[in-house]
Amino acid sequence: MMRARPDIFLKSVARLVLGSALLFAAFPLLAQEPTALESRDALVPAAMGVRTDKAGNSWDIGADGSIGRVGSTMVNHGLALEINGQELVPFQPLMTSDGAEVVVFGQPLADLPGVEVQRRVRLLGDAGVLRYVEFFYNGSSRDVVLDVFLKTNFSGNYQTFVSNRGRTEPVILDASETGIVVSPGPGQANRAFVFGLAGKGNPVRPGISSQNRFGLTFQYRLRLESGESASLLHGVAQVPIPQNFDRQSLLSLFEPVSLDALAGQASGEEWSDFLVNVGGSLEQDRDTGIGVDALGVERGLRDILAIGEKTRLVGTAEGGEISADGPYGEVSVPLSSVAAIVGKQGALSGRPRIYLRDGQIFSADIALPGLSFTQAGGGRVDIQVDSLDRLVMGNAEADVDWRESGLAMIETFSGDRLRVADSSALKLTGVTPWGELPVSLDDLTWLGPVGENSAGHLVELIDGTQCRVFLGGSEVPFESELLGNVILNPRDVKEVTTLNDRKQASRVLDAGMKAVVRAGGGQMIVGDIGNTTLPIVSDGVLIETATSKIRQIKRVERTALGAGGMPERVPAFEILQWDGGIVSGFVRLDALSMKVAGRNWKIPLGDIERIDTPWPLPDQESLEAIKNLISLLGAREWSVREKATRELGAFGYLARPVLQRELATAKDPEVSRRLERILSNLN
Repeated sequence: MMRARPDIFLKSVARLVLGSALLFAAFPLLAQEPTALESRDALVPAAMGVRTDKAGNSWDIGADGSIGRVGSTMVNHGLALEINGQELVPFQPLMTSDGAEVVVFGQPLADLPGVEVQRRVRLLGDAGVLRYVEFFYNGSSRDVVLDVFLKTNFSGNYQTFVSNRGRTEPVILDASETGIVVSPGPGQANRAFVFGLAGKGNPVRPGISSQNRFGLTFQYRLRLESGESASLLHGVAQVPIPQNFDRQSLLSLFEPVSLDALAGQASGEEWSDFLVNVGGSLEQDRDTGIGVDALGVERGLRDILAIGEKTRLVGTAEGGEISADGPYGEVSVPLSSVAAIVGKQGALSGRPRIYLRDGQIFSADIALPGLSFTQAGGGRVDIQVDSLDRLVMGNAEADVDWRESGLAMIETFSGDRLRVADSSALKLTGVTPWGELPVSLDDLTWLGPVGENSAGHLVELIDGTQCRVFLGGSEVPFESELLGNVILNPRDVKEVTTLNDRKQASRVLDAGMKAVVRAGGGQMIVGDIGNTTLPIVSDGVLIETATSKIRQIKRVERTALGAGGMPERVPAFEILQWDGGIVSGFVRLDALSMKVAGRNWKIPLGDIERIDTPWPLPDQESLEAIKNLISLLGAREWSVREKATRELGAFGYLARPVLQRELATAKDPEVSRRLERILSNLN
């Protein structure tokens, strides 16, 4: 959750009262001031009706975003949204101009003043998935707890529901479970419904309750501080009724509604910055031991010898050190440090693998001298790596958090995970179209693949930079406490997770100390603009504008005459100045100069969607005046409070950093409300 009000909440809509005339009156404003999310697709009144995916499944999306019944489908009324027992009452639904996504703004909630709700529903026709995103913003001056209910009623009794791990009718999804498939009762329908509800390993997981087998409710609990935002992602698909629930069938069944995949496909959508129930990367699964959980064995107090899909022998494993010879060298590991061993019979890659209790995983040729397994009921088995499927050690409480003695965890595309103990030992170089990006552990929060079918990585830095890179260099050397000096090929690196808090980036960006360039695909480049002025041609007039006077630069599309006198689409920009001035036209530059991480970059104007410049700093005299006016916001006399509010507003953006800092610590509700009012007028 982030302490920011996302641009995706359109104030002009959220503040409307009932009445379609007022709603339509707001459309010109929406067209003039599209948010970051709507810049590609202006919102228009929604044309409601039945939509059909490529598999021929029909979807009837209601005005509140819920699913209506079509034909003989088993869902009668699906995914209706309630917050703290209050149904979502929508304004007139909108949609993107291409009709692909329905956007629902909720009317104010009587018991939750200041809380704003928005819902987005998009049919991903190729995948046959209805993707949902719910946004919540706490605009009040107090913390709130939101109980979010997604209610589905069926046209008859469902037969059963099963999680993606094969567990029947779970009440709460565990760390390795991401959703459920609901099968209809006999003769009720010919399609089942699959719900994707949580990211793999993510701690935000729904409870599931049944209403006499006629309905199911998914419940999430969110806690939002004043000024915080959060979004929930989930998806639903219609599938043939499953005939069995073996491991491979479940993997295939749930693949389309994988929230991690859905979030990855939506890289660059602003709502993805606020997701709380997605993110099965190491950052989320470090507390859940999901590496061992993925072996399909429920861990208990005793060790378990797994053979095939169903055989599980309970007992105790005994032996000496395990010898491993792999791509990172030779190493000996005491059995007490091992969480699981996968032998040749269980290794999908054909190479055995060792799972350590600190979260590390590495594949190697292993020797198991003297390793045996004694069943609880008697009987002893000598374990050989050639015949071993999976040995999962009990006593999960003995597992340790890799963060206690490590600084980062590297995951390879082959599935190995290696802990980094020395921050100075790991240096990465990212190559972008604009310049090189040196990356150290001190600066890195996360690095991971862009998507399943895309090349390159997405790198996130503590200063807020998020951009796509190709890892350069011929090798990635680092120091491992267990393996010593390790050298990886950059092509083998899948993901790097560090101790740095990924939320820190939003706090740095909110401080407004650096320029932020937003490029295609949701990329953000944080640094210092090298150009002192920007030459702008507006209606044939050249205007030199100092970058220090610019608040924001927004890209708009215009038509100009290109070579041969033919019209072509060229990037034009609208420049908003700190003094309220606006300049619109073409920037007479090929590229913007930018200093990023100590390197000089050249960013072509065609790659730029928006630039936010650093907040201006008030001089000492202005700073004292702002602080004095803030102290008057809690005065006894209403007239004094009003006068101070007006005068603070007159300072404009100059006062914003101070007002934000005061709002974060204000205890007087009256002061908080006035600070919020002033800041909202600056957004």
